[in-house]
Amino acid sequence: MISDGTIKGKLNGMKSWLPEKILEAHFALRPDMAARYTDHQKTNFKNDVTWILSFLGEAVWAGQPALFEEFSSWLRTFLSSVKVPMKDVAESYNLIGDQMRAVLDADEAELVIAALARGRKKLLETEGTLSIPACETMLDPMAARYLESLLIGDRNTALELVLNAVKQGMKVRDVYLNVFQPVQYEIGRLWQNNRISVAQEHFCTAATQLVMSQLYPYLFTGEKKNKKMITTCVPGELHEMGARMVTDFFEMSGWDTYYLGANMPIAGVIRFIGEIKPKIIAISATMTFHLTAVEEMIRAIRSSPSTPTDMKILVGGYPFRVAPELWRQIGADGFASGAQDAVDIAEKLIAA
Repeated sequence: MISDGTIKGKLNGMKSWLPEKILEAHFALRPDMAARYTDHQKTNFKNDVTWILSFLGEAVWAGQPALFEEFSSWLRTFLSSVKVPMKDVAESYNLIGDQMRAVLDADEAELVIAALARGRKKLLETEGTLSIPACETMLDPMAARYLESLLIGDRNTALELVLNAVKQGMKVRDVYLNVFQPVQYEIGRLWQNNRISVAQEHFCTAATQLVMSQLYPYLFTGEKKNKKMITTCVPGELHEMGARMVTDFFEMSGWDTYYLGANMPIAGVIRFIGEIKPKIIAISATMTFHLTAVEEMIRAIRSSPSTPTDMKILVGGYPFRVAPELWRQIGADGFASGAQDAVDIAEKLIAA
């Protein structure tokens, strides 16, 4: 059940002071930590507490503690890769809980502490395992060669590999599903486990977007269906690869597509809907702390007089995979777990 946002607002307000207070509490309990922490480590610690508050607030607001559990699993994998003991992270959860009792109403504190407890359990129970986005990806030979080229910074070889495969008869859909998608998952796993840098992760993603752009002549070959769709990311969301893939699958299926990209202002999206009059809008959010923006965008679209009455709203992204009923709670008409799934669901929705 979506809450009114009061607790989330309070948690967001704590970001200005709570990270420092939690660090001080850690040092009081662990003088050895105070003696060995550098200024850089202190900053990282406080940033981690800020992230915890962001994900915690969204999970409580959405009434979906599974979102915070999955974040905790992800955090365990990431921090373990840089040798942060899980007992220290679990201790942070306990100290945050203590602060909740002091600053929140009793009912509010109970909700937050319950979510923290589930997250703490996930931190400690998943030792030795990987979170969902960090699962080992089994790459086929072509995908493995493509990834290898990206990791050594050779985007020209990666491009040549894909273009040659398509020219020899490989379907663009298969390139997306069997090469781009699993390679992106693997790149995320490698970053999460501290095996590649942020710069490498960004390079690989940008290189794949370049390769995708070179495939566009092969996309605009299907029979047109005289149906329009828009794809957009919510304000603040910078992860656009999934949204771009969804758009391309609609294009390959004969739709007229309009890709608006990352970090789109809500007012701009609504204005464009009024101009284009699409049958479907697909909204993407990869990061859990952008769920509020998804709900706000949907609410604004629904209330706009320029929105076609028969237009349907699809959502996609990692949070909706973790919490399967979340799409209903925020007011969407459907959730798509992947690009082809989005096309199939859209066809069913407009035919209903």
